[in-house]
Amino acid sequence: MLTPTGAVCATHPDVAAVATCARCGGFLCGDCTELAGETPSCAPCVAVLRQEARPSRVIPVALALNVVGLASLPCSLYILALPTLVAGLVGVVLGMRELRRIARGEGAERGRTLARVTVVLGWVDLGLAAGWAAFVLEAAWSSR
Repeated sequence: MLTPTGAVCATHPDVAAVATCARCGGFLCGDCTELAGETPSCAPCVAVLRQEARPSRVIPVALALNVVGLASLPCSLYILALPTLVAGLVGVVLGMRELRRIARGEGAERGRTLARVTVVLGWVDLGLAAGWAAFVLEAAWSSR
């Protein structure tokens, strides 16, 4: 077996380095190189970057939309809780999308709780909108 000349991987000293970690500067072989965005990083630094990263901006917007949907429910007597229904759908879809991104390692770990709250609130919005719509339709049907 040939001994590599030059820089060697910090984890595998018998393998030549192909990159350096952008965060800590450690040498990496092809097996140890992970991409954080477009920069090469080692696994421990990727874990730290995921912990320190800011959550997606989409989730706070979806959460705020769900709160607005809840607040608008009493005002939507004749439009069958459409704003609450839309807010609930957006909350569930975007929250689940963010949770999948986090599970794949593409999203910030700090956003997990916010994404879960958004999904739960989205389901609450959907349930309330469905209940409100059933109530309004039943009242309209029974008044005939």
